[in-house]
Amino acid sequence: MCFDQGCDGRATDAFVCGIGVNLISRDIPALPVEMRSLQDLEKMLKAADDAHIFVDGGVFHINAVYRVTDRFPAARIYFVKTEDLLTVGSIGLNFEKQGIHLHPIDKTKFSRLIDDQEYAKRYDRWKERFEENGRAFRGLLAGRLENTAVDQGIWLSSDGRCAVCGGACDRMSTSTVIGKSGLMIGLQLCERHEAEAHNHPKLILGYLADKMGISAPFFVDSKVVQHGKQTVEMTCEAVQTELACKIEKVDGQTITAVRKSGFRIILRQDSLHDYAYNIQSPQKKPVSRIDSADHHSVNYGPAHVHRNLSKSKKNQVESSFTYGFAVADLKVIRRLVEDAESQWSAIQGAGNVPDCKADGADGKV
Repeated sequence: MCFDQGCDGRATDAFVCGIGVNLISRDIPALPVEMRSLQDLEKMLKAADDAHIFVDGGVFHINAVYRVTDRFPAARIYFVKTEDLLTVGSIGLNFEKQGIHLHPIDKTKFSRLIDDQEYAKRYDRWKERFEENGRAFRGLLAGRLENTAVDQGIWLSSDGRCAVCGGACDRMSTSTVIGKSGLMIGLQLCERHEAEAHNHPKLILGYLADKMGISAPFFVDSKVVQHGKQTVEMTCEAVQTELACKIEKVDGQTITAVRKSGFRIILRQDSLHDYAYNIQSPQKKPVSRIDSADHHSVNYGPAHVHRNLSKSKKNQVESSFTYGFAVADLKVIRRLVEDAESQWSAIQGAGNVPDCKADGADGKV
């Protein structure tokens, strides 16, 4: 993908390091990347710290090695391999014509080149920093995986520094692409560059691509969600097909849908930062709610979930991890209404009268 976007060897290696933090382990002192073609390898060889031929078990490896850095503890080895000596000779001659000299290297020199003797200690120091820098992202991703359409996440590590300017940074920025499933990408940007990214027409990833001087990834052309008529139409379709509801009414940006059980789902989507998802009993009593009102202290806020709106429990809240776009948040909405229906059935079966003295909403419904 990097070569398709016009990246050179160094830019490609920087991207690999960002992704590679999720792939390296304490037991393997290098990150090997087999190239799909000699043309791709040539791009990596031109910018490599070392270009050589290494023989292991009768197999010739033509390697472009990028050394250990302060931000990444393992050497990166971009390579092609062959068992044919004549092929190796032909490849070597072709690269010589391009100004790339491949020297032979033995195991001792290779070991020294990738600095494998100190790797375990180096990895442990790096891992401690990595865990600390990515802690907030992992917590957010865990919540999004549980409650939303997100099914995978990528942390583009810059080792506690702004991905643009390299300055010390303790902030986290994320961007999510939602289709049939969702991909959440996280990185670190300082306050200045985060503000610039949010004002960029293609948001964080498009902004970062511009700063790197490369074409933006194809998915950056996805539309940014802005609530309006299209959002209402998409949400109506989703709640009918995914939540088995009938649409009772639509009032501006608020949709009221009814389940076969008689439970109502009321979705208000004024903006990504001003929304509420309400679950009501068949008697139209508030049962549970997710909303964006900024008046509760939660780890990832301000959006939060009230799982029980009975008078005694309505102030018990937790992070909802929602986007404010109901189509992306269907997973947690479904869970809330199904839990409410299950509890209601149990109460009705036991002949008990439910506590309906619920407080309707924090601010707007």
